[in-house]
Amino acid sequence: MPSPVPPDAAPLDQAPLDVAPPDSAALHSLDAAALRALDDAARAAADDPDRALRPDGPVGWLAAQVDADRTRGTFGRWGRSTVVDELTGAPVVPEPVLAWLQRRAGLPVEFPGTDAGLAHVYGYLLSTAATPFGLKRDRWTGGALAAALGLDPRHLLPWHRPDGRTLLERVTEAVLPLLADPPAGALLARDDAVPGTTDALRTVVVRAQGVRGGALVYGWVGPGGVRPVTAFPVATTRRWLREAGSLPPAPRYNVLVP
Repeated sequence: MPSPVPPDAAPLDQAPLDVAPPDSAALHSLDAAALRALDDAARAAADDPDRALRPDGPVGWLAAQVDADRTRGTFGRWGRSTVVDELTGAPVVPEPVLAWLQRRAGLPVEFPGTDAGLAHVYGYLLSTAATPFGLKRDRWTGGALAAALGLDPRHLLPWHRPDGRTLLERVTEAVLPLLADPPAGALLARDDAVPGTTDALRTVVVRAQGVRGGALVYGWVGPGGVRPVTAFPVATTRRWLREAGSLPPAPRYNVLVP
């Protein structure tokens, strides 16, 4: 099976931000406190997710955002994904946690496949599984992905809601335009046709000016519409871009293909 990610993409998730966020000391304290709450909730959720993830619990803000996305129909704008990681072969979101999220989101309770927005955004926040690239939640809590997209590094912080939009809404609004119409300055834009469908799986890599790393956005495009699957920070070295552009066509990044 071809490597789904060129090997030197790994370190960026844990690299220092290229753009120092405002109030960095306060942000660091908030980040540490929120990660402790997420860790506690994820451990407890494996035994009793309804207790650990209740709206008045340590991550009540997460439950409130899932509720809002259910009401606003945000989940229906994404493709489908499996929570079994293609590199480790193990689930990155425990089945009880995924089931809680699915019930909360008004989605079918199933495992390991589900809505990609639910899995890659809220599911990854509650993932404590070790991967070759670190924790799955780092893309939302570290700031590198937002900076690479040309956004304030705080823009995709899960608990940062300056205008009432949920994290999934903010992510959707950031990645959909890139998939629908890759910018002329994109570092990489490739479509892989999916046999048996009229759609393609598109990979787009962009990098904001003055930022060292890039952002990879992946999803469906074609007559069936534009449906994101995932987004994460990558190291955009010449070698990485060359290898990413030459990978053989294949579904990647835990996407589920009909």
